[in-house]
Amino acid sequence: MPDDIETMKNRLKEINGELDKLMQEVKELKVQREQVTYELSKIKVPNIRVNEEEIKRLESLLKRLDDEVQTKVLKPDEERRIFERIKETEKRLSGLRSVKSSLDKSQELRNRLNEIKKRLSELHELIEPLLKEKEKLKNEMQKQIILEKLRRYKEKEKEKGYNINLKFEKINKNEVKEAIKKKLEKGEPVSLEELKVLYDERQ
Repeated sequence: MPDDIETMKNRLKEINGELDKLMQEVKELKVQREQVTYELSKIKVPNIRVNEEEIKRLESLLKRLDDEVQTKVLKPDEERRIFERIKETEKRLSGLRSVKSSLDKSQELRNRLNEIKKRLSELHELIEPLLKEKEKLKNEMQKQIILEKLRRYKEKEKEKGYNINLKFEKINKNEVKEAIKKKLEKGEPVSLEELKVLYDERQ
């Protein structure tokens, strides 16, 4: 039984080690979850859709207008018109890029948040059976320790009772011997069994 208790103690130590690692990861992930949630709350995402093709079209237009200014000889009014168009295109492109950047960042954070939640769920599935096994082991150890103490107590009581029985047995035999001696002194008949008791050298 002591070996069983020692085995359970070793397993309990292993479980505690595993739980410490898993709980530390849970703690770190919860901190990350708070950080990601906070960053996500700061992003202001307009409720509009960003067309990738529109961004590419504006980028292409901007490049063409820029090339036109750089390579052609333009009249002042034509040059002014192209610069105005470049300005409007850049403004429109900047707005779309800003929205896209916010959407991309928001999606990236949401993906990270989902990964954290998924991992926390996996950790919970790993931790739960370990906690149950730990509780079961602790209860079993407590039970075995109580049984061991009870066994030792019974052995002591049995040994104590055995010693008491020997003592009474010795007292009883002494009383029998005295009675036999009195019979002999009075000249009363004594049986062979009584003589054996009286002259038993082991007593």
